[in-house]
Amino acid sequence: MEMGALVVTGGDVTSSAAGSSLWAPAWPVLGQSVLERWIERVQGLGVGLVSVVDRGEQQSNRIHTMIEWAREGVERILLIVLGSYAEIDLCDLVRFHYEGQHQVTRVFDQEGPLGISLLDRGCVLGDRGRTGNEPHPPSSRYDFLGYVIRLSSAVSYRRLVEDALQGRCGIRPTGTQTREHVWIDQTAFVDPNVQIEAPCYIGPRARVRAGVGIRGCSSIERDCEIDLGTTLDHASILPNTYVAPGLYVRESVVDGTRLENLARGVELDLGTAGLLARIGNSQAIAPGRPVHLSPDYELPQSDADAPPK
Repeated sequence: MEMGALVVTGGDVTSSAAGSSLWAPAWPVLGQSVLERWIERVQGLGVGLVSVVDRGEQQSNRIHTMIEWAREGVERILLIVLGSYAEIDLCDLVRFHYEGQHQVTRVFDQEGPLGISLLDRGCVLGDRGRTGNEPHPPSSRYDFLGYVIRLSSAVSYRRLVEDALQGRCGIRPTGTQTREHVWIDQTAFVDPNVQIEAPCYIGPRARVRAGVGIRGCSSIERDCEIDLGTTLDHASILPNTYVAPGLYVRESVVDGTRLENLARGVELDLGTAGLLARIGNSQAIAPGRPVHLSPDYELPQSDADAPPK
């Protein structure tokens, strides 16, 4: 087999010393997570052998996986330690590695290494018997000058969402583009009285009630419910989240009961106040039929299209 790919994730959301949430690879960016987007790009190379492991696992286990692959005849291993979204041309990276006959190629941008490496089979098998005092084989440097964003916090996550909505990177939202810079999944329910200001994104099975305002590159991911009269301004609502009526959510990322205000750098749990909640898929949406938005948002206003009471 020519190539395998090992993707090392950062695990779930954890807390930093400052008390703010760290970004998690499972967070969707306009319908699809960064992890899923990396896997799609790897599979686009024709790589059939792809494994995803958590960073919390011992490094020896990851090395063991690569050694087993090499023993089975995998010629090259693409190692991606997930900490960034980078629009690297993986075909060009493989070509650079192959033509230069390198044992190890590591990807760098102007700030330093990106956690992406390509390793030859011989190098991986050589690591099996190498002691701590022996030098590792020299690595070549692949310099990448394209779009990169390091994802280590909710702030950088929001920056990626905004860049994607404004077309500054290659991410394209899932769902239907109903007008310029507005994407709404066909399974979402959007009340006719919702005020939408582009750019924005509303994901699968989301429910947006009457009087809601959406502006400032806001995003609503799958299976969310935004209740009556709430305003989202420069905000991202993560999956399976209920937002209570009449709130003004600005410059924030909301995940279940937790709200992180990016402007002030504070995180709050508003579940006890009844302002936020985690909802399951069965609670998230059960409309009679989804509303299909026209480009100018002239929604049908029949009783069949009204949200259930």
